[in-house]
Amino acid sequence: MKHYRCFVFLILISACLARPVFGCAVPVFRYALERWAPDAYEAVLIHRGPLADDDPAAALLKGEDAEFLNLRISTMDLETSAENELTSILGGAVPETLPALAIWYPYQKGRAAPFWTGEFTPATVKALIQSPKRLQLAQRLTDGQTAVWLVVESGNAAKDKAAMQILDEQLATATKELKEMTSELAEELDMPVVSYEFSTLTISRSDPEERMLLEMLLKSEPDLGDYADGPIVFPVFGRGRALYALASEGINADTIRETISFITGPCGCEIKMMNPGVDLLMSVNWDAAAMQFYQEFYEMAEEPLPELTGVFPEEPADAGLNAQSEVVVAAINPGPDSSVTDKDLPEPAQAPEQKVHRFGVMGTTVVSLGTILVVAALGTFAMSRFRK
Repeated sequence: MKHYRCFVFLILISACLARPVFGCAVPVFRYALERWAPDAYEAVLIHRGPLADDDPAAALLKGEDAEFLNLRISTMDLETSAENELTSILGGAVPETLPALAIWYPYQKGRAAPFWTGEFTPATVKALIQSPKRLQLAQRLTDGQTAVWLVVESGNAAKDKAAMQILDEQLATATKELKEMTSELAEELDMPVVSYEFSTLTISRSDPEERMLLEMLLKSEPDLGDYADGPIVFPVFGRGRALYALASEGINADTIRETISFITGPCGCEIKMMNPGVDLLMSVNWDAAAMQFYQEFYEMAEEPLPELTGVFPEEPADAGLNAQSEVVVAAINPGPDSSVTDKDLPEPAQAPEQKVHRFGVMGTTVVSLGTILVVAALGTFAMSRFRK
């Protein structure tokens, strides 16, 4: 009976492993682009008295440039709200100049101080919504690059040059090895080749247009201020997710290779929260970008393609894709209720599920068949011993 229970247990395991779990075979960077929606940053717009209907900063947050911004804003009017409640949320004093905006990393509001607090002005909002480097980053990721390595320069030419040399050498070597490996694997399994491409993007600490991006990056880990005299590298993949920081002597062949192994390896954990990294604040239509990668698979299956929209905001999106924008508009024009709380925020809209044939299906099938064969062999062995 003991052997029989063992046999049943093995069959149950095989059934679980044999189900179509795309995360088992799809590389992390591709799975992240397809499935991991960016986490929303949270902000509080602090003001005293109602905001003007034609406030220029508020108008920017209602515009097309902010349509896909992963930001949730609540408002707090100090004429109707207790100031001590706000100081408790901020973890410090109320800004002297109002209106002001306080911004937290995803899931940090109420747990930590905001990573940035400043005046609510058109210049601030423009820097918040987008910047030249973030536009380049988004373009490269949506073009299919595996990862973009953001290099925050130290200002020390010798240190910056040495770090770039190590990074360029390791990325070139890894790209060559990955291409050779995937070509052989694709030929053996008769499946599409997954392309790998890395690039670097340098950021000066003194660039005024990137002040918001620099704040996001350099405060993403508590000790990064200790490495201000050296370059810091942030590998970014998926939908703008910065994995972690490589600083000063940490920028070496071993750490770079380990990072590449994680990003290009099979997505062993489908739960985003259980993976390292922090999403950057960006206004990008990531869903449209992911759909572009599906195109080759739809064509192979001879199925009609769904209509694609642009990657960057060009025309107003439909109601489903515009959920984040509606949150911002509701926060800026709250109506009779001068506050928008977290519980009032709508759940992010889910895009209609599409039937997609992709790399993960093939990889999962191979793993599942292998598992079934092993389990069958073990089961036969167990049953034969049971009969003796």
